[in-house]
Amino acid sequence: MINIHEITRHVYWNVPLFFKILVYLGGLGVVAFAVWAIYQRIKIWKQGKEENRSDNLKERLIFAAKDVFLHTRILREKFPGWMHLAIFWGFFVLFIGTIVVAIEADVPFVHFYFGVFYLLFSLILDVAGLILIIGVCMALYRRLKEKPERLQPEKPEDKIILYLLLAVAVTGFLTEAVRIAAQGFPKFEVYSIVGFLLAFPLDIIGLDGTTAHRFFWFVHMVLSFAFIAYIGYSKLMHIVLIPANIVFRDKRPYGVVDRIPDMEESESFGLTKIEDLSWKQLMDLDVCVRCGRCQDVCPAYITEKPLSPKNLIQDLKEHMNERFVIGKSADECSPYERISTDVIWSCTTCAACMESCPAYIEHIDKIVEMRRYLTLMEGNIPEEMGLAFRNMENNFNPWGMGFAARADWAEGLDIPVMSEKGEAEYLLWVGCAGAYDDRYKRVMRAFVEILKAAQVDFAILGKEEKCCGDSARRLGNEYLFEMLAVENVELLKAYNVKKVIVACPHGYHVLKNEYTQYGWEGEVLHHTEFIAKLLRENKIKLTKEIPKVSVYHDSCYLGRHNGIYQEPRFILSNVASEIKEMPRSRELSFCCGAGGGRMWLEETIGKRINVERTEEAINTGAQLIVTACPFCLTMFDDGLKNKGKEEEIELKDIAEIVREAMN
Repeated sequence: MINIHEITRHVYWNVPLFFKILVYLGGLGVVAFAVWAIYQRIKIWKQGKEENRSDNLKERLIFAAKDVFLHTRILREKFPGWMHLAIFWGFFVLFIGTIVVAIEADVPFVHFYFGVFYLLFSLILDVAGLILIIGVCMALYRRLKEKPERLQPEKPEDKIILYLLLAVAVTGFLTEAVRIAAQGFPKFEVYSIVGFLLAFPLDIIGLDGTTAHRFFWFVHMVLSFAFIAYIGYSKLMHIVLIPANIVFRDKRPYGVVDRIPDMEESESFGLTKIEDLSWKQLMDLDVCVRCGRCQDVCPAYITEKPLSPKNLIQDLKEHMNERFVIGKSADECSPYERISTDVIWSCTTCAACMESCPAYIEHIDKIVEMRRYLTLMEGNIPEEMGLAFRNMENNFNPWGMGFAARADWAEGLDIPVMSEKGEAEYLLWVGCAGAYDDRYKRVMRAFVEILKAAQVDFAILGKEEKCCGDSARRLGNEYLFEMLAVENVELLKAYNVKKVIVACPHGYHVLKNEYTQYGWEGEVLHHTEFIAKLLRENKIKLTKEIPKVSVYHDSCYLGRHNGIYQEPRFILSNVASEIKEMPRSRELSFCCGAGGGRMWLEETIGKRINVERTEEAINTGAQLIVTACPFCLTMFDDGLKNKGKEEEIELKDIAEIVREAMN
């Protein structure tokens, strides 16, 4: 039985005053060393453009704290997630414990390190140290044995950090063990479970307790200081930078592209030199720890395109160091020496990389800035892209079909037009696909019949509607986007439009999140949101079940970018006899390949992205593939033809399914 009154403090047992002074001086020195290194990086970031990321600071701090301490994103993968959680919490608890011990030992008149507190504290610190060692061993196993592709190529620091952490933890336990052995194994030290057990073999060896304790204590402190000093000069900097990067994350939906200020006055566009990025974009480059989670989910990389989001960020970081550390001028080095145009044009802006990144790095804005440079400054674009631009400029749609034919799809439906009706509760934004694509015209007609059945007060713009400009902006042609956006916004304002329904997720994203940059703000609903609303309000009745196994594909711009996952599934649950999910769905959905303007570009490198996604849908055993995006519908249609499954598996937009179920 342990006598609580016998438990005494054993802080810095047998450590001379000279050693303690040396430790504090050394501690201050290495902390200053690490802080100085981080400060040097901050000076580099300040070379970038100004950007406000400090709004709603309290909310930002709370979000960052939750994500950091709960490992929200990291735990999506079990082994690496639990591995990092063990290292994080083991290290964090030991760090706090070290501070507590220092306060007890060296702050005058502060004494609490005895009794029950001593027992519990000893137990907690030993468990934390053991958890840390387990986490480090898991990480070493992963790097030495498993060697996943996404962690390649490795750098020496990757293993140095792990060995250093392991050495710090082990020497801490050895220091504790020799003290316990030298003091004759006090009963209460059994709560220091690891140190107590380790003390037995050390006692058998016959180490001199006083000398061994001083030796291990000194080695432990030197290793700890080496670790702290290394923070500022290795990817250990992420200990500080990732929480800060989460605080300063873009709170808007993924993929929102900012307007170029003073476009008419600007002499250059896009990423001409690294300083053209904002301070936050430059900070992103230092935050990356090369974990490769972005690479693992990138549709371009998976289908053998030259784009790796991880390598893109690292290449930009190397260029940043060339400019600001080595000191090369902008004329002596260019980011495009490291990053090829094939890398830049391969991106679908699907945001899978951003959704998977535990550091909340923003990849899309950097891609768009490089595309702006290639498009507006160099004219270095694929031939088919130039054709799409000319079509949007001359006929206000990427297909290049006659502008006067924009409302022909609606013939015979008796749809009110704003120019005649004057006003309506809802504007139905038809979009280029709904107006010109033969397959999607059928979707739009089905949706109109749903609106009429629900007696919705709506109208269309008819010939006055122009392309929303999504593809132009994502492909870097900001001039063309601005022309289209300004004219569309003027039209929306002229008709005092407050509510818009859009069937295309790309048009939905632009109207909802980017037209506000041009002074229009209104409620924007995707057609799946609106159909779900009609169902919940019992304004439409579904009387027919679809007797087929169905699988729904989450469009990137509807799902990841704007968080709409439940509404389409709610609709399907009312009509489908059986619904299956693809392995990659919801937040982790796999792109169809058409986003980021890729709809208008040839895919000549590697496997076609739409074929990869179509195969995944086919493998679920579904008889019906359901989409909620015109681009996705086209890509799946091509994918089914490629696999010879167009007769065997049906492909429909969710509006078509609802219209059928209403009969």
